[in-house]
Amino acid sequence: MNEQFRKMVTVQRVAEVKSIEGADLICAYRINGWWVVDQVGKYSVGNMVLYAEIDSWIPHELAPFLSKGKEPREYNGVKGERLRTIRLKGQYSQGLLLPWSTISHIDNWSDLEEGADVSEWLGVQKWEAPIPANLTGQMKGNFPTFIRKTDQERCQNLVQEISHEYSQQNRFEVTLKLDGSSCTVYHNAGLVGVCSRNID
Repeated sequence: MNEQFRKMVTVQRVAEVKSIEGADLICAYRINGWWVVDQVGKYSVGNMVLYAEIDSWIPHELAPFLSKGKEPREYNGVKGERLRTIRLKGQYSQGLLLPWSTISHIDNWSDLEEGADVSEWLGVQKWEAPIPANLTGQMKGNFPTFIRKTDQERCQNLVQEISHEYSQQNRFEVTLKLDGSSCTVYHNAGLVGVCSRNID
């Protein structure tokens, strides 16, 4: 696997299914703390699926319907579409579910454990915004791949850990970041650089 620290597509189980008011053909499926809208009856609680997070760049052949009948866009030489948060019949949908059999071309695919990262096998990349025109000439490029960004896992991906292992023994404090900016300074192979959250 490459140094793509965020797992864009992982093996997961459907944790819950709920109907959407006023919708007969679609429902919401919960994966950890995320809700994804898809066809009614497509999956059941406990089914193994592949869950693609928002900001995944999904190759066209995996989900051609994302292009809505138009010519797919292109990112890093791959035709496809970026996953965004959408709202259908009042229900937020954050991600995409792909059938478990999507990875049947991978050796020992049925032995993959829950949480396994299958992004690279599927050709899914993390979408990054292009360099803004007003910063051209002022930045070297995007955040370097040889440095791991300081980050915390999203709480929606830690539902089992939070609810089962820790909730009885630990207290949690909900905080809101109001201001501030990430800063990373590096010295690598004779080069010195300063980075913001996403830019070198």
